[in-house]
Amino acid sequence: MIKRIFSKLLLCFLMLFSGALYAQSINFDLIDDKGPVTHESYPGKYLLLAVGYTSCPDICPTTLYEFGAAMKTIKNPDAIQPVFVTIDPASDEVNRLNAYTAFFDKRIVGLTGPKENIKHLADQIGATYGYSLNGKPIEDPEPGMSYAVYHSAYIYLIDPEREILDVYDYQIGVDGLVEALDEVLGVPESEIESSNKAEVSTVETQPHVATAELTNTATTDTTATDQNCELPKDFVAVKESHDLAEVVDSAPEAKVSLLNLWAIWCEPCRVELPLLDKFATEQDKMSVVALNLGDQKDKIAEFFKIQAIQHLNQQSTDDVMLLRRLGGMGLPFNMLFVDGKAVALKNGIIQETETLSHFAQCVSN
Repeated sequence: MIKRIFSKLLLCFLMLFSGALYAQSINFDLIDDKGPVTHESYPGKYLLLAVGYTSCPDICPTTLYEFGAAMKTIKNPDAIQPVFVTIDPASDEVNRLNAYTAFFDKRIVGLTGPKENIKHLADQIGATYGYSLNGKPIEDPEPGMSYAVYHSAYIYLIDPEREILDVYDYQIGVDGLVEALDEVLGVPESEIESSNKAEVSTVETQPHVATAELTNTATTDTTATDQNCELPKDFVAVKESHDLAEVVDSAPEAKVSLLNLWAIWCEPCRVELPLLDKFATEQDKMSVVALNLGDQKDKIAEFFKIQAIQHLNQQSTDDVMLLRRLGGMGLPFNMLFVDGKAVALKNGIIQETETLSHFAQCVSN
């Protein structure tokens, strides 16, 4: 319920922006997993910046998915540095933060630091955020507390002089973000020079586009179960015990189960759910349990109808802390269970099901 209320309020903050916001120069002093990062880092580059936190179930994964997809698509990715600043430094340890951003694209840098430094940056760009516990605002959350985090949902384009050039709503979508960035960044000089040389020599050449390969840096842990079955691609062995019966109201009786956490806001989930729906019909060794986080039942039913999802149950929970308890960094999140006990997890989208089938077949033998 908290998530739904705050999600509706976020768009209201758009009215806070004024022309004065764009006139000021941005300065900050934060850190990534390699050391200090300031406004003087990445000289000559634009910054694509958003604020959020790693346990955010909807807005942040959607934003970072757009960041990653845009970096794969724009004509001049070397001209810009994507940055994600946590507003939950109490829980987002710097290595965890950068592991989270790397799932979407290895070029996205996760920044944290003293809370006053984060607040200083947020005030400059007009970002708002806060915390609540049991429905009441709190100032200084501590690790282990079951507090909720809320924040404004904007994407900031900052020029090399560190002035805000533009502000986008996070629902701009990949196509909209790519169009906006291409308009500002243009094409690499190398491509322009290559084109000019081709015109002079009248020799047809293949243009060079400076793009970087998108890599999922999730640890490909192949730790075997007690039956010596290799884990599916990009799944890692769990460190804490979890029972499926404690997570869902009606746990399946299948020996092997896949729990998928998703939300309607989550753009990668829209890609993953149809794949899992198809997978559920193609084999009988692994049950697939799709558990929605926080959306209303009628919205879930409407979504399933539009997406033609027919073989997954429409289960949901308002437990906003579930993702964090299971070890998730964002949505989509998947966890494998054998005999009702968690054995492995995967943060990020499942892109193939062949290794899932192999694992289920191995465990069932």
